[in-house]
Amino acid sequence: MRAESVIYALLNASPAVAAVVGDRIYLDTRPESDPLPAIVYELVSDKPDAPRIGETETVTARMQVNCLGNVADDLVSLRESVRVACHNQSGTIGGSVVVWCFQDGTPHDSYDELVNAYTKSIDFIIHYLR
Repeated sequence: MRAESVIYALLNASPAVAAVVGDRIYLDTRPESDPLPAIVYELVSDKPDAPRIGETETVTARMQVNCLGNVADDLVSLRESVRVACHNQSGTIGGSVVVWCFQDGTPHDSYDELVNAYTKSIDFIIHYLR
């Protein structure tokens, strides 16, 4: 759970993110009873990079961060705060040595009419030592 710990640490350390979602930052799912806005992050992929016996293994992971809320316009600024918190980061983060963490893209936005919730996502690639 290294890549997940990296993203959580970066999001949790951001005053701009905390100003909007407080501590409502969740891995994989959000409790339905918790209010919006919130962030749900998830591991999309995690693979070793050509490991060599006796050497420290490097891993490349792709994480998706989903910004959830009832007002689409508010999520634009939240997603930007997430980008600023996580993009172009390196060092020891969340207990892992991170070579780099960069934005990979922004998947499509969505709206769920049943629960009146918008989702604006952003993806990150994390290259770290395991």
